[in-house]
Amino acid sequence: MRMTDDGFDTRRRRRATRKFMRLAGLGCLIALVAPAFGQEGAPPENAPPIQVPADATVESLFVDFLHYARMGRFAAADAFAKALLAHPELDPVDVLNAANKDKKSVETLLMIIKNSSIGDSASAVLELIERGERQQRQEFQRIKDNIDRLGGDPQQEFIATRHLMESGEYAIPPMIQTLLDSSKSRLWPRVISALPKIGKEAVNPLVMALPVRNSDVRLNVIHALGEIGYPQAIPYLRRLMVAASAPTEVKDAAGRAVARIETITGRGFPGTAEEQFYRLAELYYDEDQTVRSDPRLDEANVWYWDDDAQALRRVVVLQRIFGPVMSMRTAQDAILLRNDYTEAIALWLAGNIRRESRLGMNVESGDPDETGDPDPTRPAVFPRALYFMQTAGPRFAHLVLERAVGDTDARVALGAIEALRVTAGEASLVGSEDVKQPLVQALRFPELLVRIRAALALGAALPKHPFADSQFVVPVLAAAVGQVGGEQVLVVHPDENDLNRIAGALRSGGRDVIAETSFYRALQRGRTEFQSLAALFLSTDIADPGVKAAIAEFRSEFTYAKTPVVLLIGARDSLAAKDLAKADPYIESVDASATAGLEAALERLRERGGQTQLDSDLAFALALEATETLRRIAVDGRTVYDFAVAEAALIGALSSSDERLQITAASVLALARTPTAQRAIGHVALDPGNSLTLRIAAFGSLAESAKNNGHALEDAQTAEFVRIAREEADLTIRTAASQALGAMNLATNRASEIIRSYPEG
Repeated sequence: MRMTDDGFDTRRRRRATRKFMRLAGLGCLIALVAPAFGQEGAPPENAPPIQVPADATVESLFVDFLHYARMGRFAAADAFAKALLAHPELDPVDVLNAANKDKKSVETLLMIIKNSSIGDSASAVLELIERGERQQRQEFQRIKDNIDRLGGDPQQEFIATRHLMESGEYAIPPMIQTLLDSSKSRLWPRVISALPKIGKEAVNPLVMALPVRNSDVRLNVIHALGEIGYPQAIPYLRRLMVAASAPTEVKDAAGRAVARIETITGRGFPGTAEEQFYRLAELYYDEDQTVRSDPRLDEANVWYWDDDAQALRRVVVLQRIFGPVMSMRTAQDAILLRNDYTEAIALWLAGNIRRESRLGMNVESGDPDETGDPDPTRPAVFPRALYFMQTAGPRFAHLVLERAVGDTDARVALGAIEALRVTAGEASLVGSEDVKQPLVQALRFPELLVRIRAALALGAALPKHPFADSQFVVPVLAAAVGQVGGEQVLVVHPDENDLNRIAGALRSGGRDVIAETSFYRALQRGRTEFQSLAALFLSTDIADPGVKAAIAEFRSEFTYAKTPVVLLIGARDSLAAKDLAKADPYIESVDASATAGLEAALERLRERGGQTQLDSDLAFALALEATETLRRIAVDGRTVYDFAVAEAALIGALSSSDERLQITAASVLALARTPTAQRAIGHVALDPGNSLTLRIAAFGSLAESAKNNGHALEDAQTAEFVRIAREEADLTIRTAASQALGAMNLATNRASEIIRSYPEG
């Protein structure tokens, strides 16, 4: 049945969409809307230029837009569309009403969006129509009028019911108010009949209306929930069934409604009310399609029951926090029924972190003064998510982290790890208990920042006994240290010309590139020369090993398990490359003959795998914290960790632009038992281009290295040290050098040489 002029026929739009999907592309569009033209937008001969009337109305602009679009005169149509969108009296409902007068308007818009040069304008007009529909379905007076029309003849009742169905959840508050208004008693049977027909959208406000004091209205709400047959109502009905204050007739009605839902859905819903609330909270947290808000909209409604006013009240929230907010609400309902419900508590905590992150707040901060986007469901003074996590303690932080790792939710993981960092010691962080495994599992998390935070927490605990994957902590800390430099990538291609071309293109972006014709040689250099590998660019034409074996070898190393790989498709193995890319989410394939797609492929992999570059401030902060953690590990000397694995990264940090990081890295290298570490410190100390502060600190670290490990400098370095200790004009530098020189305990009599260089008088 065709809708009257006060509504938008959504079924017509769906039919138009289905019809459009059956059309065979642009040829069908031209045949339908532009039969007179051989190409898009070509005007007929001698066609006068189109002028948009200055006094045009919203409706006339819409009509003219469609008219010229159907003629294929897209330039003219675009002019009318832009004038419509900029009209000073633009009202989406007016555009909706104009669209309702043209049965094929939406069909035309859908075809224009897909197959013309003015798709953006057509999309904006269609969005106006949809906004008009949403506004109209929310109009309180229109809803009240339709409730009144329920009392008319059967035809009027049918149309009014359909319009109430279109209003969805917005129709429920005035319908409940009608049932509470004795002056509207003649409408009650019709309202009671219409309530279940609203369908799924009615459930959220109806379950909130269950506390209504009027017994008859409550029974009718219960009946409506049963007839709608949606499982979302089950926990609320079960809670009524066991409520001490609920009358027998209410408990019986709730039981019948549950049975009716089970009949309609064809499945049972066993468990207590609190267990059902917890399951519902998980659905909301997971944003399951059965309970999520409309993702096309920017906002969603959270319904409340005002007990004083005996009325429903809606609070509008950002659509992106609807799931977390509703998950917290239903998890809290479960906790209210069972105060020691561990899983529900952990879920509430996780939902709160997710809510906070989606409001644009830093989940690792407990700063009460930080503000994000508004959440009107929370009181004006509401503690930060970290406050609740700290209060709950390490056990719950582990449970939240377990959920985050399973969901690969980086923000929730970071909030949980920060709570563990500030509240947990070694005994609470590591061990064989299942509850403690998520922190270790976070070392394999796709997003680098999560891996680093997990490694920092585990490293700071200084555990003395091995635990699962403990060998991965220091490599992740090394990766954190390596983040302060530019990107480092490997390129492997058997053809020298292609290798140099691709390496040159990547170097032009400021990257450090190792380019080799041999995969094994490139991999070995990457292990020893790079602190943190950002990507591998691998030709499919390589042999010994082939590309498949090379990928397996590369992925077998923990450090490279999630490193982006861009396969360079050459003359052979293109099918193998595509198969590898399908099987591994961190692989993309591009044509090796063109360099244009390299950056785009790498960017897609970064976004997919959480490999985006950290901003410079955060990268330096993490590198410094990781270096300090490595220092504590080295000083302790009894932990399960081998800090020497990070030596290459620490040597790289000596070239950092941050002096604090350079000094700290040198102090860690002073504890390493390798000549390379001591010589790297020596280069910093000997470099006259370094600041006085840095050089003095480096001489001090060199002295510590010499005391711990003896003399390991190169001969040229040793000679320079002697020269500085004997001849340097700056006595501060000379004194620092002499300290390091003395610690080396050289076999030759350097002291005699220095004393003899200062004659008497």
